[in-house]
Amino acid sequence: MYICIVKIRAAIILSLMMPLLANPSEVHAQIESDSLILKRVLTYRQNMPVPLDSIRTNAYVRYHFKTEKRNFMLMAIPSMYVISRGRREYAGESYSSIYIENNMIKSVVRNLNTGTIPHHKNAMDIMMKYLMPDIYGVTMLDNQLLSPFNAYNVKLYRYDITRLTDTTVEILFRPKRHNTQLINGSAIVDAGSGKIIRIGFDGEYDMVNFHIDAIMGKDGFHSLMPKTCDIDATFHFIGNKIKASYRSVYDNPMFLPDSIVNSHDRHLMAEVRPEPLPENIRAIYHRDDSVRNTVDTVKIKKEESVWKKVLWNSFGDYVINRTNGNFGANKQGAFRISPILNPLYLSYSGRRGITYRFKLNGSYKFTLNKDISIGFNGGYSFKQRQFYFNVPIRFNYNKRRNGYIGIEVGNGNRITNSSIVDQVKNETLDSIDWDKMNLDYFKDLHLKFVCNYDLSAKWSLQPGLVFHRRSAVDKAGFILADRPVEYYSCAPSMQIQFRPSGWGGPVITTDYERGLNIGKADMEYERFEFDFSWRRQFHSLRGFSMRFGGGFYTSKSPNSYFLDYTNFREENIPGGWNDDWTGEFQLLNSNWYNASEYYMRGNVSYESPLMVLSRIPYVGRMMEIERIYMNVLFVEHLHPYIEYGYGFTNRFFSMGIFMATRNEKFDGFGCRFGFELFKDW
Repeated sequence: MYICIVKIRAAIILSLMMPLLANPSEVHAQIESDSLILKRVLTYRQNMPVPLDSIRTNAYVRYHFKTEKRNFMLMAIPSMYVISRGRREYAGESYSSIYIENNMIKSVVRNLNTGTIPHHKNAMDIMMKYLMPDIYGVTMLDNQLLSPFNAYNVKLYRYDITRLTDTTVEILFRPKRHNTQLINGSAIVDAGSGKIIRIGFDGEYDMVNFHIDAIMGKDGFHSLMPKTCDIDATFHFIGNKIKASYRSVYDNPMFLPDSIVNSHDRHLMAEVRPEPLPENIRAIYHRDDSVRNTVDTVKIKKEESVWKKVLWNSFGDYVINRTNGNFGANKQGAFRISPILNPLYLSYSGRRGITYRFKLNGSYKFTLNKDISIGFNGGYSFKQRQFYFNVPIRFNYNKRRNGYIGIEVGNGNRITNSSIVDQVKNETLDSIDWDKMNLDYFKDLHLKFVCNYDLSAKWSLQPGLVFHRRSAVDKAGFILADRPVEYYSCAPSMQIQFRPSGWGGPVITTDYERGLNIGKADMEYERFEFDFSWRRQFHSLRGFSMRFGGGFYTSKSPNSYFLDYTNFREENIPGGWNDDWTGEFQLLNSNWYNASEYYMRGNVSYESPLMVLSRIPYVGRMMEIERIYMNVLFVEHLHPYIEYGYGFTNRFFSMGIFMATRNEKFDGFGCRFGFELFKDW
């Protein structure tokens, strides 16, 4: 019986192996053919010659929004305020000219914009970049979503290849781990060339679930871009649910002059529209036209109360939403204002507490080589009860050589200086209890002039002049001691910057500053600083950042009470994840920035979308980027001070956790938190 069972098993195994033994070369050829096809897809873009001239194409886009659920929180989302009330369905179209150079979009001119959204405004602008996915790039959508058809991302996906015909195959792709930067779907591919004919994929990013279907162009450069692209998206946020659909058509035959900008001419849109409107959008247009032409509606609009018209529209445009626009005869000027009231601009750190920030930017272009810009960056620290601001003004007189004249006005950290207090105590009566007075702290208002010019791609010179006015926070104590409450300094400066491999590599900077005795400014000093910084961006959204530097005072007059460095200072107006987290000391007490006549620092960080938390089920699928930090500092009495940190960012917030050691002893633990909601909206 046992021998019989063994024979049966041997017969089954032999029968299964017979096809392989009979023609092993076919099996090997099949495996080799599948891997070869995938290789052709991965190298298709590299084999495509770059067009010598710039390319102009036309893009037609139509959209449809349907609000299924909404509440008052929808008003706080940038670009969604306009559809947060009123109707629940909107539709519209746009027609734009796209200029492409070196396989990249150089500029976009929107010629036509029609639709039923009030005042021809836009909603859910973030979805526009989904309409032209870069299928062969490392990232598909503006440094987001890792493409499965780029060689650097192959290790992140699994592939199944099925032959459809003699010339076409279907490639199914799915991520090895669930993460918001990865997608899953399928593509129809030409087996001989590796050209993607059609692709469809699903993903979730920034609180938007989406499905994209794209039919690629037929030949040459156009085969790298979609000919048509359809998107079905669903947006969820705190009880709000909005469904959106888009369709874009490229390479349309009708070209419009660039003089037509943001026109709302429906008749012209009907002439350039490449295909008929679907029934649901025609119905929305008809309903909108009927409402507009109703006599009673016209009367109601005329009788609409002033407070409702002004308060609602102005409140939405200037208080909750980002505001931007153009001015000038040829729209040479531009401005951008961040929301005045927006909880998403709050951040938190253990040292500074809750901070609210605000930004305003404006610019005016005189010529292609000359322009002027002005900004206002403000922030209020609730824990420190201090308002910080910085106003940079910059006139570019030669943009080709990065030649500009800059002026910057701002208030810095409340710096400390115990030497002044010691002099006050020694030179006055002992009857006053100086320890109860807050004499160590001074406000710092600075004014800086610089003139920059690039001698070449490797060398830059930046002479400047810096003024400081430091005023005592507690003036009463200084008045009792008959001492001045304000201290002034004036110093010419020179910065020399060297870039060994041009703009794409490391930057070495030398700063020199010399305090002069001029008028009220009587602080004489000499200071040198050296700085090396390099940010290396690797493929698949990985990056490495390093910064090393030091500074010292070579001379200081007796009344030069304050120490102030260019490259070693606290960032008073904190930004989000991408600002300067990698070059800051997160837990260092602000007093240490002005307490030593020398410093040496080192900051390194490494970031990747798939590191630690990304490996945890459910949690990992929401992680966008993770980062590890190490910061080292040597100053007087700190030998050394070291910070270790780990941070991450997702669709909701960014967070960093840090631990510090001081002179090889544990010195503290803290965190940094910032909202990242709708940062790209």
